[in-house]
Amino acid sequence: MTIAFQSAVFALIAISFLPVIGVPVALASPDGWSSSKNVVFSGVSLWIGLVLFVGILNSFISQICSRCFRLKLPPLPEGFIALL
Repeated sequence: MTIAFQSAVFALIAISFLPVIGVPVALASPDGWSSSKNVVFSGVSLWIGLVLFVGILNSFISQICSRCFRLKLPPLPEGFIALL
């Protein structure tokens, strides 16, 4: 399960770099937005799907780790709420 999570996070990071270069190049092309909007929308949909998938996997991993290792969060220090 953790390997699937790590792979999903790696894919999310790798795909996050693609729009940084791809969207400006697509918009600067001679045809502009009209010819490349399907590619941009597909990339955005893939990215949003990966964000949701990583979030779901993170939820499962945190539940598994807390049950297996019986992890408990330490108590908040006195006056911590007052600082907020």
